[in-house]
Amino acid sequence: MDTVGQSAREREFQRTATEINPQKGENEYEAWFANEKLTYDNVLEILTAQARRSQSHFDQVASTERERLAQVSNVALQALQNAVETANMVSKQAVRHGDLAIDRQWNKEPAEGTAEGAILRQLLSEPSGQALQALIVGAVGDALKAAAVSK
Repeated sequence: MDTVGQSAREREFQRTATEINPQKGENEYEAWFANEKLTYDNVLEILTAQARRSQSHFDQVASTERERLAQVSNVALQALQNAVETANMVSKQAVRHGDLAIDRQWNKEPAEGTAEGAILRQLLSEPSGQALQALIVGAVGDALKAAAVSK
């Protein structure tokens, strides 16, 4: 209510019985006033109870939401920590692989080179390897003769 309406209401409560209805007595005015006051108090009590229930519900919802946000924040933090740790492990592994590749490129073991040569010599010394060598030599010779004839 605005202040004008409120002051009119206050004046109404302050008026005497003769000002309200000169034909009725003081007892009727008091009964009417008590009835109006009781109605006003009951409405005020209902509105206050509704406001309390609304505030209680709001507090409960806000508390639940804070708990949920805390859980989401914890999960997000754990996911971030896991992602950082995974990236760290992957980078360490990549460095190890790079170091190994560089080491094998520049520091080839003589035993490995010897072993590869020995395996190749063994394959070529077998009868199937000798037949293959003969075919290769024959094909190269035929290609050279054809190149010489075409010139």
